[in-house]
Amino acid sequence: MVQSSILGFIILFLSCGKSIQKKENKVTVIGNVGSSHYKEIRLSNKPIPLENEWSVANDTSGLVTTIDNKGNFKFEFETDKPSFHRIILGDKIVQLYLNSNDSVSVTLDSIITIDGSNFQLNRYLLNQKTELAKSEGYIFRNLESLYALDEIKFRNQLDSLEASNLKHYNKFKSDFESVPLKFEEQCLSNIDYQYKYYRLLYPSGHEIVTSNKAELPTDFFDEVSEGLDKYHLLNNKKYVTYLDKYVEIISKGDLKNRRYDLKPLEKIHSRFSTIKNLAVNQEIKDYLFEQHFKICNTNYSSKNWSVILNDFEKDSKNKKLLSKIKRDYQKSVDLRKQPNEIKTYKRVGDVELEAHIFYPKDHQKGNHRSAYLYFHGGGWSLGMAEAGYDACKRMAEKGMVAISFEYRLIDVHGNIIQKSLEDAKSAIRWTRHQASDLGVDLNRIVATGFSAGAHLAASTAIIDDFVSEDNNDVSSVPNLVITKSSSYDLTKGDGWFEGVSRGQALSISLLQNVKTNLPPFLSFHTTEDHLAPIYEFFQFKAAMESHKNDFQFQVFKEVGHFFRDKDAQEKVNSLTDEYLVSRGYLMDVKD
Repeated sequence: MVQSSILGFIILFLSCGKSIQKKENKVTVIGNVGSSHYKEIRLSNKPIPLENEWSVANDTSGLVTTIDNKGNFKFEFETDKPSFHRIILGDKIVQLYLNSNDSVSVTLDSIITIDGSNFQLNRYLLNQKTELAKSEGYIFRNLESLYALDEIKFRNQLDSLEASNLKHYNKFKSDFESVPLKFEEQCLSNIDYQYKYYRLLYPSGHEIVTSNKAELPTDFFDEVSEGLDKYHLLNNKKYVTYLDKYVEIISKGDLKNRRYDLKPLEKIHSRFSTIKNLAVNQEIKDYLFEQHFKICNTNYSSKNWSVILNDFEKDSKNKKLLSKIKRDYQKSVDLRKQPNEIKTYKRVGDVELEAHIFYPKDHQKGNHRSAYLYFHGGGWSLGMAEAGYDACKRMAEKGMVAISFEYRLIDVHGNIIQKSLEDAKSAIRWTRHQASDLGVDLNRIVATGFSAGAHLAASTAIIDDFVSEDNNDVSSVPNLVITKSSSYDLTKGDGWFEGVSRGQALSISLLQNVKTNLPPFLSFHTTEDHLAPIYEFFQFKAAMESHKNDFQFQVFKEVGHFFRDKDAQEKVNSLTDEYLVSRGYLMDVKD
């Protein structure tokens, strides 16, 4: 009896101890959001996902909670050590230093306020972010003059800015009783990697500004690579930005100390090889591999990155990561099962370009239906035919034979833009050549696309040059063109178009090549397009009208390049349908 009582007491004591320990480890973060259309908010201390030049990464890591109708939210979790977390609300990110038993209050409005545990530290993180933004603002405003300096003077300028940020931190430290070592490392890292990033950009930036190769010390890349191996900083935005840029630059090989952005270079395999050979611990490599495959899965067809997946599978000891990447790959492979057919429409060396075909219900080979030929976006650099599936399925349901085409890309094939245009012309000629097998009317061919794909669709009608030899007995000019967020003037900018066209940007620019007797055009554009400015569209519109071409359009206010506004997208669809009906492309189908 005594023994059982003692045993029961011990069990009770241990369970109470666990309960007490659990309570001591709890962290609570409460807050309020000002006016916002977001319904959810996140709190994460996981590695930050990498972004790419085409789209912003969607951070779905960590905890997620709902925002109530009064704008309030609450997070509760357990931790046994101090760590840095980030609150994520859309593009607003607030960094927090959190420790066991902390209770923190955050207000996310036009002015961000933080109270509760460690409020002095967390408020300083906000202040430091503001100070670093001021320094970056100075760099942006004086970018041209800074990069025009020789390397020593440039470094001295950055050192001066860095010293002012260090002075700001040391002032805070001197006024604070005791700054935790982990907190100090984070603050110093924020400063250090901000300036490492701009040092990395110096060789390319100097050549952009001066047109001359930068004179670099022999240990330049050794110096900027110091501090590369910091896995525990993967939730630090400054470090992750620097790490990503370092991999990008080193992957350019002999061009790493030049202006590499002007060269049409393959990215999938070169970046993979760079990560594989980095002198960092395996945890960082696995992080970079995961991010690289994620970007590949988003931006490139699975057939274009199967080789590096096989390579990774042979070498990787991280079975969990390998399994995740293979699942994503399989989803990409399965996606390709959606079209009714995938046919090769063109071969260039060992490259096979595909036509992903969607037929209307009960379609027969002998039909003579309108054809809807779609070219995906991606800056002529990335993207995949799969991006056109939704549009093609929608048009197939309405009675058109809809085809989403691959074309050669800078990132994948290392080609110039003219090769992409050659392929778009080939796609139209192939469709006409295969009209009887496809069941389409060769006189009702619609060329359409988004962004770079819209440029290609329009180019097939406007630009006469850059024609390859395949099926050259039929015309590559479509009967009708629909563009969405197209680029119209390729002669402007910092020389990128000149570089990736090998000096022929004028010859592939739509605005300067407009002529009379073009097919009918329907064009959609937005006022907030940061990639293809609205003034380019209006210049193109004026040119089309001056040549008395059949040109209809719709401009959407307060909408961006990607048409992420649901109402705007629905309006585009309805206007497209009305236009095609009025032109006889969605009616009077001949069987």
